Amino acid sequence: MTDTATDTITDVISERTTHVIAAEINMIKYQTEKIYLAAAVEIGRRLTEAKALLNYGEWGKWLEESVDFSQSRANKLMRIFKEYGAEQLTSSNSDPDPNLNYSQAVLLLGIPKEERAQFIIDMDIEGMTKQELRQAVNERTQTRQEKDRASQENADLQKTVKDQSGIITELTAELANLKVQLENVKTSKAELDKTARELKDSLESLQQSSSAKGYERMKTNFINTSLKVRANHIAFLCENLDKTIKEVKHELLQIAPNDKETYITYKNKVYDHLNVWLKDETWSRQARPGEDAQ
Repeated sequence: MTDTATDTITDVISERTTHVIAAEINMIKYQTEKIYLAAAVEIGRRLTEAKALLNYGEWGKWLEESVDFSQSRANKLMRIFKEYGAEQLTSSNSDPDPNLNYSQAVLLLGIPKEERAQFIIDMDIEGMTKQELRQAVNERTQTRQEKDRASQENADLQKTVKDQSGIITELTAELANLKVQLENVKTSKAELDKTARELKDSLESLQQSSSAKGYERMKTNFINTSLKVRANHIAFLCENLDKTIKEVKHELLQIAPNDKETYITYKNKVYDHLNVWLKDETWSRQARPGEDAQ
């Protein structure tokens, strides 16, 4: 009876099916990749050590002649060592989980190191196929890229708004300054008109008076006052002309580095105006009577 039961159990255990064979193959693959990961870490450790000992320019030749590695493969192994050092593979508190195999470790390089442990926990990667893990890593990478892109776009937008706000502030201040200048011109003209009217009224009143002497005196005062007012107005205009020319010069110098064509066009316009004014014979004709009088 005992022998019959033992034979039955043995028959069940030894029964070979494709499912059993596939499970054994997958187990061997998993164990092999775990061993390969440990080996890759140790190779990466030694490659890192060798590179530090070689002179500049010797690395590629040494890889080809000594270990028959391409630089891309060597870089991959050194990164695996950096990310999954031997102390991480043997520590119970390691990050990432010490049960990773080589394929999983390579795919997880796509996850930033500081996020990798939580990703492993969230995704429960031990139960995932290689294809499923690759898809999960790609989705996480895409999500992060979209988040980073949105963050960058937001930062760019904020910078644009800030720059435009600065421009608006400058333009507002410039507009306020122009308004002040316009008011000054209006005030000066209004004062000149008022003085002229007062003098005209006084002159007309004096003309109606019987005192010719008082009339002449008032006429002289009127002329002198008018000249003084006009001189003050001319001084005001000259001051504003000087300020305008300086502002034009300042604006042209500001725009010159980025818009040479506009700079040259308006600089020449300024020169042309100055030349026209200097060549105007009216200046000479008006000066001659005074010269003759002297």
